[in-house]
Amino acid sequence: MFKKMTSFWEMIFSSGEEEKVNYCKNIHRNKKDVTPSYVEISKDLNSKENQVFEASVYYLCVIAKMKQEYQKDISEILNMYLNKNKAKTSRVSYVLEMAKEHGLDEFIHN
Repeated sequence: MFKKMTSFWEMIFSSGEEEKVNYCKNIHRNKKDVTPSYVEISKDLNSKENQVFEASVYYLCVIAKMKQEYQKDISEILNMYLNKNKAKTSRVSYVLEMAKEHGLDEFIHN
């Protein structure tokens, strides 16, 4: 930890302006490239394991319920999943059940 702090202070007080500029650019780039957590969670909808699938559906519904600004995107993700899997399987039933339980059934079209 001391080594990291030393290099940080050296960078701040060093004579090389290029290092400071690159450091600030990297910080800005990292903040700009952050994806919402529901995007990563939605990738687990294709998991072969039921427990992983059910957890991803549950967390997507919880995020949509808590964050109004993500409701539209998450409901689109769930609708795309339902449209892709038209057959009445246990997974489709689970998605519909969780959406209803979390008050998202008005956004879900089956």
